[in-house]
Amino acid sequence: FNTIAEGSYPDYSVATNALSDLGAVGAPTALLWDGQLFAAGVLGFAGMFLFFCKGSSLAINRRRLTGVLFLLPQAGTIVVSLVPENTILALHTVAAFLVFTLGRISTIYAYRFTPPPFRYFSALLGLVSLGAILLIGAPSVVGFGVAERLVVYPLQVWNIAFAALLMSLQPQRDGRA
Repeated sequence: FNTIAEGSYPDYSVATNALSDLGAVGAPTALLWDGQLFAAGVLGFAGMFLFFCKGSSLAINRRRLTGVLFLLPQAGTIVVSLVPENTILALHTVAAFLVFTLGRISTIYAYRFTPPPFRYFSALLGLVSLGAILLIGAPSVVGFGVAERLVVYPLQVWNIAFAALLMSLQPQRDGRA
C-alpha cells in the first residue's frame, strides 16, 4: 500500500518526501496510507499481545518487560496512523520515535530468544535500521525520504519474517509438530 500511495500522490518524491506525507490531512492518499498503517499496527499489536500473553515455544526471560518492548512500536504505529503529521506534530513525532527506536531495539533483542539463522537476520535488520537513523539527521546524504525508508522498511520485513517464524513453531492441525 505504501507503493500504491506513493504512485497515486501527485509530485511525491520517495527521495525527499516523508512517508507520513502520504497520510497528512488533505493528502490525496491519506485514507489509503493511514488505513493500511492502522491495520498493520492493530494486527501487529494483537499478534505481539497474543504471542507474549499466550506464550510460545521460544524461551523468553522477563516476558512482561520484553512484551512491552515489542508492543510499544505497534502502539506507535497506530498513533502515527491516527494523528497525521500536520495535526499534532509533537504526538506524531513521539509515536514515530517509538516505532523508529524501540522497533529497532526489539529486532536486535529478538537475537536473545530466536533460533539461528533468524537471530542473525534479526540483528542485522535492526543494526541497519539503527544506523540509518543517523541518515535522517543528515538528509543531504541520501535524501530524507530514502533515509526514512532505510529505517522503516527493515522493520516491516522483520515483522513479516518474525510472524513466519512464529507460525513455523506452532504445531500443525493434524497433531504433528
